[in-house]
Amino acid sequence: MILVIDTNIFISALITPNSRLARILSYYSLPIKRISSHILIAELSKHHDKIVRASKRTSKVISDDIYAYLQYIKLYEEDFIMPVHWQEADRLTKGVDSDDIAFVALALQTDGLLWTGDKKLTDHLKSMGFDRVISTAELSIMLNIE
Repeated sequence: MILVIDTNIFISALITPNSRLARILSYYSLPIKRISSHILIAELSKHHDKIVRASKRTSKVISDDIYAYLQYIKLYEEDFIMPVHWQEADRLTKGVDSDDIAFVALALQTDGLLWTGDKKLTDHLKSMGFDRVISTAELSIMLNIE
């Protein structure tokens, strides 16, 4: 199974390092392949100061956690994704959150599950017929991680 990690999952793990989603991100022998788009790095950089403030931890600790989590995630460049998947992801995310287009396109390209904490995006995608979205609660049950 392939799990496409959305930025909000990664940011949530950085803000709450003892959470279930942080454990899933950093669990070394997880029986799934964790992937994301290179856009994740740009978004983490853009929101770094906000993450530091929200987590009440130092910039260095946040940077160290980013590095640690990225050890378990394969990042893909945008050109890995075929145009047909970009077009479908554009259709699916139109009107809800175009910032997530790369993650949806990557899920389409790899036939993976999109792991997101964005309820509005999840509801919208499911209403559009895209059912390869999974929440942290669903994922933790599937993987038997508390």
